[in-house]
Amino acid sequence: MQQNHHASINRQAGADALSAKAIAIGQEKGLSIVKCEWDLGQDFGLQHAHRLDLFTETKTVRVYFPDLELSTTGSESRLKRSEERLRSAVAQLLTVPPAPTYSFR
Repeated sequence: MQQNHHASINRQAGADALSAKAIAIGQEKGLSIVKCEWDLGQDFGLQHAHRLDLFTETKTVRVYFPDLELSTTGSESRLKRSEERLRSAVAQLLTVPPAPTYSFR
């Protein structure tokens, strides 16, 4: 089963677009994402084919993307899913320290 790789499928461009989106979402929330590091997988059938690590000064979060979300652009529903995944990851970077478990009476 030969996979057809042609130049029109540019995963790096998809990855770059998602990185830019993650940084923009971070800025919206007052968060500075200092680095986006991709591991573009080779097994494109996997649900978690590609991995993105987002770094702030103090925290890191890892997000996985199926190949279709990197290799196709312009699909409204896919863009929405990707953005929701990024928003959820950025929210994890924002988490505040947990409140003490005891309470005063």
